[in-house]
Amino acid sequence: MTNPYDVERSWPDYFLEHRKMFEEREGGQGTYKCGDLPVWTIHAPLGYLGNVSFIEGDDAVIVYDTGVNAEAGAYAYEEIRKITDKPITTIFYSHHHTDHYNGTTSMVTPEAVSAGAVRIYAWENFLEELANEFGDILNRQAMGVAYYGGALLPPEELHHHGVGLHVLGGSAGYIPPTDFLSEDTSMEVSGVRINVFYTGGEAISEFGIHLPDYDLVMIADEMLDGYANTHTIRGAKPRLPENYTDALDKVRDLRPEWLVGSHNIPLQGKDAIYETVTRYRDAVLYLWDQSVRLINKGYTPVELQHALKDMPDHLIEPPFSVPTYGTPYTSVPEYFTGWVSWFSGDSTELFPSPPRRKAEGFVELMGGVERVLDAAKEAHSDGDHQYAAELAQLALRAAPDDEDARLVKAAALRALGYQEINPIARSWYLSGAYELEGAFDPDEVLKGALKTWESDLTATQALTSWRFKLDAQAAGDRRFQVGVDVSDTDEQLTLTLRNSTLSISEGIADEADAVVAADTVVLVDVTTADQATTVKGDASLFPELVGYIDKEVKGFAMHQR
Repeated sequence: MTNPYDVERSWPDYFLEHRKMFEEREGGQGTYKCGDLPVWTIHAPLGYLGNVSFIEGDDAVIVYDTGVNAEAGAYAYEEIRKITDKPITTIFYSHHHTDHYNGTTSMVTPEAVSAGAVRIYAWENFLEELANEFGDILNRQAMGVAYYGGALLPPEELHHHGVGLHVLGGSAGYIPPTDFLSEDTSMEVSGVRINVFYTGGEAISEFGIHLPDYDLVMIADEMLDGYANTHTIRGAKPRLPENYTDALDKVRDLRPEWLVGSHNIPLQGKDAIYETVTRYRDAVLYLWDQSVRLINKGYTPVELQHALKDMPDHLIEPPFSVPTYGTPYTSVPEYFTGWVSWFSGDSTELFPSPPRRKAEGFVELMGGVERVLDAAKEAHSDGDHQYAAELAQLALRAAPDDEDARLVKAAALRALGYQEINPIARSWYLSGAYELEGAFDPDEVLKGALKTWESDLTATQALTSWRFKLDAQAAGDRRFQVGVDVSDTDEQLTLTLRNSTLSISEGIADEADAVVAADTVVLVDVTTADQATTVKGDASLFPELVGYIDKEVKGFAMHQR
């Protein structure tokens, strides 16, 4: 659909300047050696977010994070091989986010890991957090990733992601950890002394490593080339600001000569590192503490956004605390909702009118859809694109089939996106504009995203997801238990249908009304799950249960509600 309300494509100056960190070198990558030390960082391999850092020991290589996909991992492996032919025997997964563990198969083989020739370390809650990150609310998060990462944009609109050029794509190369850490630990690997210390910053599975003989610290997402993403608009559990500051205080206490990060070019110099880390830490603390101060004065989420939109100049140190990854105005509303409530305190909001009912009433009072759209167009022409988008949104909710309302709102969002220094916000604005113009089908977006994530599910994870797909009205007051013996793994589970809920427990209950056997691939795809073979009990129960599972994969538009 051609939009008559044309908006000239543009980028803020610093937005383009920041991008050069990833594109000035061929492919957007660079390999940096830490002075005379046998330590290197491969920065944004192939332009993807997520560095790979490694240490050359006496007879082996130690790797901290393996990249976001097998392709990035393969590039990093080639860089390692330019420097040394020693085998990789130790890998640390700094935490459970995809850009830190998905390049492993390009560096080591599953067979070598299984044989014990390679050890992969992670924190004790790694697997739990990995399953939870894109677990219960997978569909919503999958759609969110598409909007925030640029997957829905045409090539001419693609831009950097704040800490890399690309956020999505490539092949999975994950190998599960072999060893789990539960406390700060000292070890020696190939003659290199390593002190592992828990940080729990952006992710509560996160840890760093200190190399005392090299006066060097490696950390992951507590400090980046951009302000910390203390809330991600793709959707996730609240992230605790004090976890970031506590982690960075540990770095300050160590006062290293070198600081290597999973999203930074290595930094050198005790005083310079201390000052930079301190300012970054204080920027996170400032936003949290001032949010709490204003919350205690009665500020609502929107009022917080406007009061704390910009960081004070003395806390800005490019590229670190510039809002090119996280940004204040997307963080502070989460501090309210995550720690106070969704409820602002005004009783009017306890059970509000449905958005369409409110829009229809407002639009009628304002003189109708045409008049509202005229005002939106005027605001857009005057450069007040936010107000234009809000007016067009009212018109669109009151008249969902009005093409002009969609196009005016799209133009306003596009203009807002082009003004944004934050790549994630820019991507969301622009994706919204293309959505409104019909450039993609939300159903196909969700189906494609789910195909990627569901391919890695275990049977336990797949059946657990059925809890949130149960059609409670259809199930009614039916009660029965079905045991599931997963043929290709050691997983055994019991599904209990009771009181319009579905519970999943380990093991097969003695009192199960039926027991079925099935391969993982059959259970992951709900549409094939009724192919499971009943080996005991009532053969009608498992197909009945499958019949209560909502199989509709329905994408949803973010901007046409």
